[in-house]
Amino acid sequence: MPVLHVPASLRSLADGADHLEVQGATLQAVFGAVAERYPGLTARILDEHGLRPEMAVAIDGSILDQSGLNHAVAADTEIYLVPPIGGG
Repeated sequence: MPVLHVPASLRSLADGADHLEVQGATLQAVFGAVAERYPGLTARILDEHGLRPEMAVAIDGSILDQSGLNHAVAADTEIYLVPPIGGG
């Protein structure tokens, strides 16, 4: 299952978890699965337009842009949330 790594500044929204294993074939599906368990966390990542402008997502060391929500993810994908400096 893909693994979503949660930065320290957002762990309180994921019951203190530093990572979440969730199913999904695309980044959008992964965030959908996270939203079912942790809607507050997803609200800090996404807005009605996609990724919040102040949040970045990295997969395999590459920062994705707004179109990255359709990015396919494999079972061994490591997804990192990159909040603004200072945890904003």
